[in-house]
Amino acid sequence: MNMLSLHGTPYLIDPIAEEEIAKKIRELEERVGLLRRRGTLTQETIQHYYGIKRFEQVAESNAIEGSTLSVGETELAVLKGVTITGHDPAYIRDARALDAALQRLTVMAKEIEAPTDISQLHELHGLILGDRPGGGIFRKEPVRIKGSNHVPPKSWSKVMDQMEAWEKWSKDNIFLPAPARAIVLHAWLAHIHPFIDGNGRSARAITNLELIRAGYPPIIIKKKERDRYIQSLSESDLAGDLRSFFDLMIERMEGAFIGLEISAREKEGYSKLQEMIKRSQEQQLIIWETSLKLLVNTLEYFIREAIDPNGGTVIIKSFESSLDIEDYINLCEGKAVSKSWAFIINLSIPGLGNQVRLAYVGYRSQAMLSGLRNEKGPSVYWSKENPDGYPRWVTTETNAPFAVEITTKLGIGDEWYARKSDGTIDRLNTTALAKVIANDFIKMVVDNHR
Repeated sequence: MNMLSLHGTPYLIDPIAEEEIAKKIRELEERVGLLRRRGTLTQETIQHYYGIKRFEQVAESNAIEGSTLSVGETELAVLKGVTITGHDPAYIRDARALDAALQRLTVMAKEIEAPTDISQLHELHGLILGDRPGGGIFRKEPVRIKGSNHVPPKSWSKVMDQMEAWEKWSKDNIFLPAPARAIVLHAWLAHIHPFIDGNGRSARAITNLELIRAGYPPIIIKKKERDRYIQSLSESDLAGDLRSFFDLMIERMEGAFIGLEISAREKEGYSKLQEMIKRSQEQQLIIWETSLKLLVNTLEYFIREAIDPNGGTVIIKSFESSLDIEDYINLCEGKAVSKSWAFIINLSIPGLGNQVRLAYVGYRSQAMLSGLRNEKGPSVYWSKENPDGYPRWVTTETNAPFAVEITTKLGIGDEWYARKSDGTIDRLNTTALAKVIANDFIKMVVDNHR
């Protein structure tokens, strides 16, 4: 059987994308093997990792559905049963219910020979809904997915037909690698939308059931990735295109390995000094995010000012937060993190065509580190759409507007450093940087037409 055979599913993957995805999955499997040989992937380490991520799992998964509880508030709600002032009581109920489901999930995962099926899904969904009606029961009426044009099956019989196909694929493909199974079962379940409520949380739980059962660390889809998560699922719903969803999910799996390795090195105990340092880092992260948002807004202003008289249009899609505190600290320590999307620019000028670029955040290049006297931290890079199809986006330097990498010094918001393709580094304020990026982006559209 082909490693990524999706026979029987609503999905198609072209040969080039399939080869690249299979390569990434092999790399994940090799990493699992290496961690086991090194003794890092012990049951004790996984339990410790799951323990420190337990309430983050609950808080982030519920936040995607609208919950306002922080990780700490989620822990209080679950362990102490307290009412959190200023939050909808429903969010507290949802936190307790989802935590119960995830605790049960870890027990289910010990049944390593049992493929994920409808009965397991029913049980998890019933726990996720808690005492609300409809738990573990497939819907009988049509539903709409907010923000999506996809129309799920409308009747109970059609839902049941598709869920039986979902279960059959799971049983027929039990020997596929866990990452592939987890991703397909997640996307397909979200596509069918078999319940009135709780579909997203159930799909994310099924993903972690698959991963933990195969000895992988659980993953967390964070609130900051909500827009990207929903967009990638929409692509899979409307065109059967799983490339973007594979990209996101594999990145989160890679991120889970980084977190697991950190967990393996951590010592238990509270450190006042470490907490003080973390608060300072959180303030620096706020400055970084604020600076980036100001740059994007100023960039949009200059592009619109230049193209509006000619009937051009620009759409800038900003993602809620390019980094969380864990990613930021890792970058400041010089450690790699999975790519975090910052914003997408789509510029179109009548008669000249359009250009699209994705700006993402990663760790600083060696050239930038040298220019900043080895100060580690985040940098923004550019990607363009991949003409080969997969991955969806590929990093570009030759087609980057003005600079291939931009960053600010830690804690300093209005002073940007821009590394150009010739290796030189310019220092500019926000207004100046936005203006040169805008001009160069427009020039790229013009030059591409020639």
